[in-house]
Amino acid sequence: MARRPARLHAGRAVAIDVNYSSWDTSRKFGAGWLLRTDLGRVRAFAEGQALYRQGDVHDSFFLVRSGFLHTVVHGANGGVLLLEIFGPDAIFGEASAFVDEPRYVTARAVTPAVVTEYRVSELLPVLAGEPGLAVSLIQLLGIKHRILIGKLLRATSASPRERLEGLLGRIAAGSEQTRALRLTHEQLARMTGLSRVTVTRALKAMAEEGLVDTRGKGVEIRDAERLRARLGPF
Repeated sequence: MARRPARLHAGRAVAIDVNYSSWDTSRKFGAGWLLRTDLGRVRAFAEGQALYRQGDVHDSFFLVRSGFLHTVVHGANGGVLLLEIFGPDAIFGEASAFVDEPRYVTARAVTPAVVTEYRVSELLPVLAGEPGLAVSLIQLLGIKHRILIGKLLRATSASPRERLEGLLGRIAAGSEQTRALRLTHEQLARMTGLSRVTVTRALKAMAEEGLVDTRGKGVEIRDAERLRARLGPF
């Protein structure tokens, strides 16, 4: 994905990238958890179904097996902020799970999704005996914190097209099954925090360049290599 020119902050040029999701990073730390099918319980969620809501208190966190989910923050003024997008292999919800505090986001399935749910209260003996799993969660929290700071800097800098390219580029970088998934305009709008009209307009330009095909049911990725090449570093 394209990077915007460097901006001046405190007298220094700072490169502002326009990546939107920490899905890529969280999936890097999910490998050990993917292999541990003896832990947690598998749950399936329908499109639009909430896994948890802002204000809920529980000690669960999740690993995505298939499908896509996002987390949003509901403001006191009625506004909704898209915070994260999660796809296959991503871990999320771990921060609130360990501190016994109300959830600060709502997590919802954007497509039909299958996840593994872990309860911290049940995992503590396992983590004590397998520090590698615990370390992966600590690393994930640290990386997400860094990404959040960058996200605050670019909150108003990413164009609709850059958001779409970022999301579709991540899908293109996934498994063959993930790349074959065709998301509708409405689903893409919910996953990027854009209106359906804005998504349709941006997709039209991308289709004219041969990046995607919008003629069938759902958006088909046509040039995965070019979309992947537009993903910048975190």
